[in-house]
Amino acid sequence: MRAKTSHDTNPVVEIKYSRSKQGYIGSGASGIVNRAPNGDVIKSPWPGSRNAEARRDITTESLIYERLGQHPRLIQTLGFDPESCVLTMEYMPNGTLKDFLAANNEAISTAQRLRWARDAAEGLQVVHDAKIIHCDVEPKNFLLDEDLALKISDFSGSSLEGSRASACAGRRYSRPGFDFHRQQTVSDDLFGLGSTIYFIITGQIPFEELPSDEVEKSYKDQIYPDVSGINCGSIIRQCWDSEITSAQEVYDYFRDMEYKE
Repeated sequence: MRAKTSHDTNPVVEIKYSRSKQGYIGSGASGIVNRAPNGDVIKSPWPGSRNAEARRDITTESLIYERLGQHPRLIQTLGFDPESCVLTMEYMPNGTLKDFLAANNEAISTAQRLRWARDAAEGLQVVHDAKIIHCDVEPKNFLLDEDLALKISDFSGSSLEGSRASACAGRRYSRPGFDFHRQQTVSDDLFGLGSTIYFIITGQIPFEELPSDEVEKSYKDQIYPDVSGINCGSIIRQCWDSEITSAQEVYDYFRDMEYKE
């Protein structure tokens, strides 16, 4: 199953992947993403006043990919040029989980949703095992290959071995009382994982009907979307309530669910 993805050229918020064969794909906080004529994805730092920070972030991302190595839940990197700070990666033809699910929500089976939830947890555990905090766990940062296999991506703002992060998740994916000036932790990523799984299962962002500032207030009051009537609602709520201590627990939950079917 393949999907058409919308073309978003927001230069600050997030990286987007399109289905274009070459040229401009999108942009993010750290740089510009293009598709080379050979099909590879090229990430380059912003020029001008943002260049130094962008180069730092992309260099960090390259170090993280080097540490992580190859894994089915990770984007494959094909090279990094330290002089130009250009990172080369594999192309993911079905784009972001966010865009794909939004475009195909009615056609996606429960089994596929559960696989994505399981795979998101697996990918995040691989990241945490390497002493990395992703810091921006949202559907926009999970990509889908030609077989709809899910892979976690975009480590340009992540924390490596306790380094200061330069990214954070949006309000619907951030823990109550989030403070960008404090060190982010595994718990921050797990909260984002809970919200991501909610999106995967329901096809809706948490509190879709509310503006972001009201979502933040609800979270501070420990009020979350009702998950009592949805599949795997209990594990989502445990992520939100910080009752889960590792992504491995979430992965095990979905793996056990498969065995019971």
